[in-house]
Amino acid sequence: MAFNKKEIPMIVFRKVTKDDAVLNNRIEELNKKVFPSTETTADLHFLSDYYKGASVDFIAMEDDGTFVGYTYMINFFQGSFIYYLAIEPEYQSKGYGTALLKYLRIIQGNCPIALTAFALNPDDEEYENNVRRKWFYIKNGYVDQKIPYPSEDSHRFDVYMNGFGMSYIELMALLNKVNMFFNTLICRAGLFK
Repeated sequence: MAFNKKEIPMIVFRKVTKDDAVLNNRIEELNKKVFPSTETTADLHFLSDYYKGASVDFIAMEDDGTFVGYTYMINFFQGSFIYYLAIEPEYQSKGYGTALLKYLRIIQGNCPIALTAFALNPDDEEYENNVRRKWFYIKNGYVDQKIPYPSEDSHRFDVYMNGFGMSYIELMALLNKVNMFFNTLICRAGLFK
């Protein structure tokens, strides 16, 4: 059976580095399209270098040389946390997000991977997108942990996890570490303004 070159995906995953200005600009453009607020790639690189309590996988995904998305995953002792995962809107619903999650599962082995997604609120103007995101994660093996995050009173996100071996206490410790990780940016912004 013969394949046309366009029928064979040429997906490549590569580390996002500080000195790749074109790729960093593409990521920032994508973030403006899909996230309500976001750190800059300079902030994300700063955290990768600054915070010694965790390693980071900052990975871009390309198909035949075209940027289609990226992820920023923080790796702690008890598991990993996907802080960002974004696919260019014109490439969504074409299997790229699933391919990126599969790649993360391969590099993490059996370690648990957690993430948060916006809690479903029918009054939210992003409700349909949030429902779509929720089912995307569930379809890809992520299980809603039924934990209102950050708290019962301020339930903005739902917590999902893929993998086993993390207790509730370990999951909450991981989420607290993620908060500390990104509170560093708040302190940084206060110092440098």
